[in-house]
Amino acid sequence: MCWHLTIKAVLFDLGNTLVYMHPEKTFQKILKAHGIVKSLKEIKQAMIKGNKEFDIDEHSHLSAHEFYTRWNMVELKNLGITEPSEARKLAEDIDFQWFEFAKIYVYPDVKETLQRLRQMRLKLGIITGGYEEDIEKILPKVSLERFFTVRVGVNTTGKRKPHPEAFKCALKRLSVKPQEAVFVGDNLEADYVGAEKAGLVPVLIKREGSPASSARCIRRLDEILQVLEEVSP
Repeated sequence: MCWHLTIKAVLFDLGNTLVYMHPEKTFQKILKAHGIVKSLKEIKQAMIKGNKEFDIDEHSHLSAHEFYTRWNMVELKNLGITEPSEARKLAEDIDFQWFEFAKIYVYPDVKETLQRLRQMRLKLGIITGGYEEDIEKILPKVSLERFFTVRVGVNTTGKRKPHPEAFKCALKRLSVKPQEAVFVGDNLEADYVGAEKAGLVPVLIKREGSPASSARCIRRLDEILQVLEEVSP
């Protein structure tokens, strides 16, 4: 299907689209620094269980620090650390120290692709389910801050993808119409369906596993250049 549109902007999800990290390893390192030894298997299991228990939308109104402190307390509970004052203090420390211990990796095809898009005079932005504070800490660590003029986090609008307000905010700041923008993300519902419902041209990046048959998929970020050729006149 050819859209025949004039594309003026390309927007991206951040985690697992442009960058990635291993949160269980970061969690393990911080616990070890506090004298607590847990295996990666134990931490992964605690995180999986915690992700099911923790209602993200219910807590999205909180500040970034309080949100992550409460999230960490759920993970700690699942690791058997349940004494209230101890768990709260440790959960806060994990948040404060997260980016001190975290290793953040940028996918190898990202910087060159972003540079190509800038050379094409396209406007670039980020819309993530994380907080603005996360974006501002992550981008400098991987030398990506120079590429993006718009950065929208969950606390920018109070709405999390796939809510259309998250997309509308970025579009308004870039002064482009929805049909003039492409959005690239790794989550079918939050990124692809959310962008599509907001009127953007959606692209799903699926670096591993089977691609979604109903979605426009790319395997590498540099394949977005071909997508732009297909959707532009």
